[in-house]
Amino acid sequence: MGERASTKLLTDSQGGQKMKELLEKVIKGEALDTYEIEAVFSSMAEGKLGPALSAAFLVAMRARGEKPEELEALVRVMLKKAVKVPIDRRPLVDVVGTGGDGMHTLNVSTLSALLMASFGLKVAKHGNRAISSSCGSADLLEGLGFKIDAPKDMMVQSLLQTGFGFFFAPLYHPCMANVQPIRRELGIRTLFNFLGPLINPTDPELMLIGAPSVEGAWMMARALKGLGKKAFVVHGLDGLDEVSPEADTLLLEVSPDGVLERRISPEDFGLKRVPTAFLRVEGSEGALRRARAILEGSEDPGRNAVIMEAALGLKLCGLVQDLKEGATMCEEALRSKKGLEVLEKAKEVLNRA
Repeated sequence: MGERASTKLLTDSQGGQKMKELLEKVIKGEALDTYEIEAVFSSMAEGKLGPALSAAFLVAMRARGEKPEELEALVRVMLKKAVKVPIDRRPLVDVVGTGGDGMHTLNVSTLSALLMASFGLKVAKHGNRAISSSCGSADLLEGLGFKIDAPKDMMVQSLLQTGFGFFFAPLYHPCMANVQPIRRELGIRTLFNFLGPLINPTDPELMLIGAPSVEGAWMMARALKGLGKKAFVVHGLDGLDEVSPEADTLLLEVSPDGVLERRISPEDFGLKRVPTAFLRVEGSEGALRRARAILEGSEDPGRNAVIMEAALGLKLCGLVQDLKEGATMCEEALRSKKGLEVLEKAKEVLNRA
């Protein structure tokens, strides 16, 4: 069945009945094939499915357990529909948490991204407002005075000149507007939580992704392998969708050739264990206050998580081979307010627009 035929699957006069058949298939625990998943999610993204059927489909897939092949197919569909962002200077890296861990923690990935950019990396961060968390990356950056909705060309200039650019998902995935109200109403993790980190419109070669569960980490890693990416997928074994400052962390090293499983700990970074509870924030204002403090070099108890994630990012990008070396470099950069410098320079570039 070709692409045109698969799209027709749910848009002809028998589309409603076919949708029910596919929903029954998922409920029975069966996987959808590439053409079926493309048809379902193309129709959902284009607003051709009602909110009730869309929600039923997402919940049924969650209950059955999402499949990496389905996620990979969904990624390909959404990237085809995305606004393209051509960037010649490569490689690019993204660092992003998946969300859905329910822990309402500090924006570790966003702060780590700013810190990584201070080492000369090109960090093309893809993100959105909060869906199931206290404060999304877009909410945080906007609160810090960063123009998240700047024109594409200006954001590319920020990326090239300062090493940091933020690509606000709704601007580059307009068809997601048909899905966001459903996600927000559900208020639970769905396949779309896994999708967001994988559909960066800049198509970065390197990706550091936090997953909310061991199963989710493996699903994303296998999808990334199928997409031909080099990535680190992490899951804190205390439930965190980041590198954990307290517990061991599952690290899946992804390449087109396979997936290597490792366990890492705070001691591997030369750091003492810090309770994950110290990462919790009280709403968006609490997240913003804590983020400012860390960027300004304070001894906030959440800084270890930022240091660890940024150090892992340096290793992914080949700047260091040893996590302790990376952590030492990141700790000094944080103390010297290097991440804050990147943020302020990026704001200057965008304010010229």
